[in-house]
Amino acid sequence: MARNRRNIRRIRSIKDVLSLKTFLIIVGILLTIIVICIGINEYKRFEDKQLLAKQKQEIEKQSQEIFSQITDSIQTTNQAISESDILIKMSAVGDILCSQEMLDDAYNNQNKTYDFSHMFNKASGYINNADIIMGTMETGITTEGTYNSKNAPKEFAEAVKKSGVNLVTISHNHSLDNGVSGLKETRDNLEEIGFTVVGDKIENSKAVEIKEVKNTKIAFLTYTCMLNDENTLSKDEKACVNMYSEKQAKSDLQYAKENGAEYICVMIHWGDVISSTVNDEQKEIADFLVENGANLIIGAHPSVVQPMEIKKDKNGNNAFVAYSIGTYISTLPDEESKTELVLNIELRKSGEDGKVYLNKVNYTPIYMLDNGANAENRYELIDMKNVATSYAGGNTDIVTKETYDKLLEALNRLNEILAQ
Repeated sequence: MARNRRNIRRIRSIKDVLSLKTFLIIVGILLTIIVICIGINEYKRFEDKQLLAKQKQEIEKQSQEIFSQITDSIQTTNQAISESDILIKMSAVGDILCSQEMLDDAYNNQNKTYDFSHMFNKASGYINNADIIMGTMETGITTEGTYNSKNAPKEFAEAVKKSGVNLVTISHNHSLDNGVSGLKETRDNLEEIGFTVVGDKIENSKAVEIKEVKNTKIAFLTYTCMLNDENTLSKDEKACVNMYSEKQAKSDLQYAKENGAEYICVMIHWGDVISSTVNDEQKEIADFLVENGANLIIGAHPSVVQPMEIKKDKNGNNAFVAYSIGTYISTLPDEESKTELVLNIELRKSGEDGKVYLNKVNYTPIYMLDNGANAENRYELIDMKNVATSYAGGNTDIVTKETYDKLLEALNRLNEILAQ
C-alpha cells in the first residue's frame, strides 16, 4: 500500500511538472505570438505612415503638373504683369442638377420647407473669390407640379447662388422638360434670385450677354446641341432655346465683336454622356468657334471631366477649350460623375495695348460625398485635394479610409484625363 501511495505521489509530481512546463510553454508561445503581432502591427503602421506621406507628396504634386503644358503655351505669348494691367478672375462649374435624393435630403418634414445649404457650405470657400462664376442650371426652377429631378424649388437655386455662382445658362438638353412656360418661369425665378441668365430666346432674352467686368466687356454665348425628345417638339418650341448651328454661332460671335466685346466666352452643351473622350463633333465645333472669334469655350453635358487644350485663333492668340468640366452637383451613380472640378481662369487686360489675354488656368478638384442615407446631412461637396492631403497628413478622422481611397482614385483619374 505504501509503495502504491509513493507511486501515486510520483505520478502526480510528474504530472505537476509536466503541467507547469506545458503551461510555461503555452504562455511563452502566446507571448511570442503577441510580440510578433505587435511587431507586425507597428511595422504595418510604419508602412502606412510611409505610404500616406508618399501619397501626400503625390497629391500636392499632381495639380502642378496637369496644367504645365497649358501654362507653357500661355507663357509663350504672355508678358509680365505690369501695374497698369487689369486682372479678371473667372470660375466655371459644371452641370447643376437636383435629384430626388437631394430633395429628400433637403426636406424638413416638420415645417415642410427645403434647405440645401449644407450641400454647398464648403464649396463657397473655393469659388466665391472670382468676378464671374458660371455654370449650367440643368434643372427647372418652377412652382408648377411636384418637385423631382426635372424641377426643383427656388431654395435649391438660392443655395447655388449663395455658394458663389452668379451666371447660369439654361440652354441644355433638359431646357424644355417643363415646356416653354417652364423655361420662362425658370429664367424669371433665377433672375429674381440675382443670377445673370443666358440661353433662351423667349420674349426679351438676348442671344448674347455682354457684361462689363473691371472696365472690360466680356460676352457670354451659350448653346445646346440637343434637346430631350427633340423629334416631338415643334419648330416654335425649339426656337425658344439657343440651339447650336454654325450660322447662329457665327452671327452671335460677329454681334459680340461689333458691340464691343473684348473677350468672348462660349458655354456649350455637347458630347457623349459619361464619356471622358472628346468626340469628333466637339472638336469640329470647337475649331469653328475659335476660328470665328471665341476666346474661351466651357463644355458641359457629359457629366464627367474631359480633356482641356489651348487652340490658336487665326491671329495666333490663345483660345482655351475645356471640353467638359463634369457636374457641379448631382447624385449620378457613376463614380466618374462624382469627380468634378471648379475651373479657375485669370484674364489679363494689358495696360499697354488694351487687349485681353488668357493669363492663368488652374482648378479645384471637388467630389460629391454621400455620407449615407441615415446621415443628418447626407450630401456635401468637398475639396478632394485638401481632404485627401489632410487625411494623408494624419487627420484620419476627417473621412473614412474607404472615402480616402475613393478620393485617391478620383484624383488619379482626373490627373490622367487632364494630362492628355
